Amino acid sequence: MKKLLQSLFILLFIATSAIAQERTITGTVTAHEDGLPLPGVSVKIKGAIGGTTTGADGRYSIRANNGATLEFSSVGFVTISRVLTTSNTVNVSLSNEARTLTDVVVVGYGSVARKDVTGSQSSIAAKEFNDRAIPSFDKALAGKAAGVQVITPNGLLGQPAQVRIRGTNTITSGQGPLYVVDGVPIFSGDVGGFTSSNALADINPNDIESFEVLKDGASTAIYGSRAAGGVILITTKKGKSGQATFTYDGYYAVGKVSKRYNQLNAEEFIEIANERLVAAGNAPQAFSMPDGQGGIVDTDWQDYLFRTAQQQNHSVSAAGGNEKAKYYFSLGYSDQEGVIVANSLKRYSIKANFDQKVNKVFSFGLTSGFTYQDNTGPQTGSNTLSGNIFGGLRMLPNVPVYDATNVTGYNIAPNRTALGRGNNLITISDNIGNQRFVLDNNIRRSQTYRLLATAYAEVNLFDGLKFRTQVGVDNQNIDDFIYTDPRAGDGVSSNGSMSQAFSPIIRLNLQNVLSYNKSFADAHNLSVTLVQEFQNDRSSFYQASISNLTDIYWNQNIVSGTFVTPTATGGLVRTALESYLARVNYNFKNKYYIGGSIRSDKNSNLPTANRVGYFPGVSAAYRISEESFFKNSSGLSFVSDLRLRGSYAEVGNVNIGNFRYLGQYNAAVYGAQPGIGFSNIGNYNLQWESQKKVDVGLELGLFAGRLNFTADYFRQNTDGLVQNAPTAPSLGVPSNTITQNIGNIVNSGFEFSLSGDIVKTDNFTYNANFTFTTQKNIVGSLREGQDQISTYNIIRVGESLNSFYGYEYAGVNPANGNPLYIKGNGQIIQGNITNQTYNVYDPSNPSATGVSAILSATTDKKVLGSSLPKWFGGLNNTFTYKGFDLNVFLRFQGGNKIYNRTRVDQLNQNFVNNGTEILGRWQSAANPGDGVTPRQWFGRSTFINRDGDATTRFLEDGKFLRLDNVAFGYNVPKSVSSKLKVSGIRLYASAQNLFVITGYKGLDPETNTTGAGVDFNGNPQQRTFTFGANLRF
Repeated sequence: MKKLLQSLFILLFIATSAIAQERTITGTVTAHEDGLPLPGVSVKIKGAIGGTTTGADGRYSIRANNGATLEFSSVGFVTISRVLTTSNTVNVSLSNEARTLTDVVVVGYGSVARKDVTGSQSSIAAKEFNDRAIPSFDKALAGKAAGVQVITPNGLLGQPAQVRIRGTNTITSGQGPLYVVDGVPIFSGDVGGFTSSNALADINPNDIESFEVLKDGASTAIYGSRAAGGVILITTKKGKSGQATFTYDGYYAVGKVSKRYNQLNAEEFIEIANERLVAAGNAPQAFSMPDGQGGIVDTDWQDYLFRTAQQQNHSVSAAGGNEKAKYYFSLGYSDQEGVIVANSLKRYSIKANFDQKVNKVFSFGLTSGFTYQDNTGPQTGSNTLSGNIFGGLRMLPNVPVYDATNVTGYNIAPNRTALGRGNNLITISDNIGNQRFVLDNNIRRSQTYRLLATAYAEVNLFDGLKFRTQVGVDNQNIDDFIYTDPRAGDGVSSNGSMSQAFSPIIRLNLQNVLSYNKSFADAHNLSVTLVQEFQNDRSSFYQASISNLTDIYWNQNIVSGTFVTPTATGGLVRTALESYLARVNYNFKNKYYIGGSIRSDKNSNLPTANRVGYFPGVSAAYRISEESFFKNSSGLSFVSDLRLRGSYAEVGNVNIGNFRYLGQYNAAVYGAQPGIGFSNIGNYNLQWESQKKVDVGLELGLFAGRLNFTADYFRQNTDGLVQNAPTAPSLGVPSNTITQNIGNIVNSGFEFSLSGDIVKTDNFTYNANFTFTTQKNIVGSLREGQDQISTYNIIRVGESLNSFYGYEYAGVNPANGNPLYIKGNGQIIQGNITNQTYNVYDPSNPSATGVSAILSATTDKKVLGSSLPKWFGGLNNTFTYKGFDLNVFLRFQGGNKIYNRTRVDQLNQNFVNNGTEILGRWQSAANPGDGVTPRQWFGRSTFINRDGDATTRFLEDGKFLRLDNVAFGYNVPKSVSSKLKVSGIRLYASAQNLFVITGYKGLDPETNTTGAGVDFNGNPQQRTFTFGANLRF
């Protein structure tokens, strides 16, 4: 008994001593880069089971003994350890982890470790453009990934960006990439009927976590007939284990046009207008008008076309969960004025993501988002009288905008259609209306209600084998509206009109995925994926149009009894896609990789015989850095990863239009009787466009992944281009065309990217990301080798797609001011403005106009240059110093030409205003002007400027360097934010589109109003200054 008591006493003493040594350790974990607290960081004792995580304020509390080692770890950060001393407080700062090979990235129908990706795939974190005031994420992708060209064609908020991955691969079919959000392919592009409305603007950029851009065949082949334009995978934010985190992101921005047109003032206009009137044998018609203040009216109409825009964006979110359940919830509001009058965008969004792990076998989840988007915009037709730029730049500067004596309050001519003429003796040409009245009173609106949702269930059948089923829906309801005021302008002839269209569009997508991932003997790694996918699209539209309104009060919606003349139209399209996919990837010791996939697509848009297509893809990779000879080489120790890879695949483009293989009918009227008429001939041999993709790449990681370099060569050969071929008129088909697979295009080039931490110290870091792409586009074949010629472009075998095609301009005859051209045989001829004929030009006797000549569209036109850039890229620089950060982002592009059709318009010879370029016109042999601009002659714009053709006179170099974004941020110290009961505060200011270095004379070298490199009365880009805050609670 005595020994038993002694033993119990000894045990009690030991336990008491142990308890006495264990104590509570507390502290805060923050991010090294910005000083903000980090929630959800794992804190545990090394070698022990269990631990804790930091809360929303980054704080933790854990019991530990003296001498124990605490480990702090979190995804995306470098894990660090701290040995406990006598202090009970341990604060740590975690640094962002350089991109590592163990990072998990999203691929089609699953995710893999970055080291196991054998295709060409670029990752973009959404946080890279969180400091920018953008209406949609697509415009911010420019320059972020090699091989991805993004063009913002104008400054309208609702205008989608033109995204091209590895070049332009088609002529008439869809060219953009396939967008997949949380596993579900979605609608994209311009869905507005009467004004631009970007479908991608429905997604709140603050809800996006990351992008994966799939470029080569191995990456895209799993999407088969939809993958010719590349694929962009978008992952939205989800909850994480740990205490709930609440965030607020908001900004206020001010936008201005980045550049204005150079227009004549009132005095210059009067001089030029009368000069060309007199040259044509007319009396002067333009005169100044007193402004009532001792001067003359001198109106800069651009002050009434453009404005200083105010923009704001607010987003709040909550995220959290535990090991069983995770959630993310957000609300968003965006209100943006455009720098173009009458242009605006409002968006209300709600997002809810939820994931539930029931047990080790079963889990399920839901991602859902609802958005309401309201777009308004002006009429923007490049050659339309009510187009805000076409008409606005023609407005006479010697007359006022407003007239208090007119019932409308605007300066309007007695005929109610045209601009008031002031003291001028004639009215503005073409009866162009007062553009400010048009902008203020006509309405163009597009409202979209959109639901994007995905529900999934996942079952772990046994070790390595998993089954996942998910259903996704993309439901858009689009309400388009247009109103033209009957009091003036283009609404006069119809006594006012309205059109209203309702377009419900729904996509249902069902996927069943069986995946098996297993490693054997620590050497063999196998991944097998089987997919069944079914997609059904239904789109319809119903449109009512009315005219002869009873009152202007009814200008927001069609109302019964408020009009006289109604019409109605409508339509319905249903399509389906049924697909099966098998994919196998294998690697040996993470050294030798091989993979393959085969996809079968059955598409209802093709004839029965060609409805099913098969799209194979193969890839291989060799990680040289895993070889023993490489690891054992001390001279190569700084190389952390070296890998060669290659891929080949066949994909398709089914965005060729709906049921173009069918002979179709339209409603028709014959002898005043309604009926049905044939509209086009069917082609039951029609197929989708097919594309063969080849890619060879090298990946190099240095200094444990601190620096990463990637190089790729790609070649994409697209066959069976879908185009309309002519048919014999004797067949009696109105369009005289048939849709066929005719033609071939080849795109090839190189991609380079270099990224990493150039400098990294305790207080200062410099991170850079550089991308550079070269591309070559060649038309390989066309129907019977025939050229396809449009107004300014040509599609010709051996040339790049949509090359510029026209006449070579040789300047102005100094003796008489006539324009000079070089014929195909090298002969120089002049255009005689007086009688609109052509004569041979003799430099030794420039006044002579006796020998007749012709300017032939057949023999004198030639290819003038490429509309497609040959190289482009970006450089993103991020600097941090303690709590401060600075980001500077540059983009560049070149190798292409731009046809500045706006300059042609600005040299118009009618009674309208001009650009200042016309001041350099030829006036006499003693005053020959700039040697480029001919003499003036009223009414002869077409002859003097060849406005129906391209000429080298208006063809300009398209290369540029743009300072795309500069952002400066400051992270408020924890000692300050904690007093405000806020765990983290970041304040920032940014400026977008600060300047462009270019030789291009137009507003912006990226303006692209026709899609073929032509700048024709485009709306200006905006320059934005943003002030924002990020708060974490």
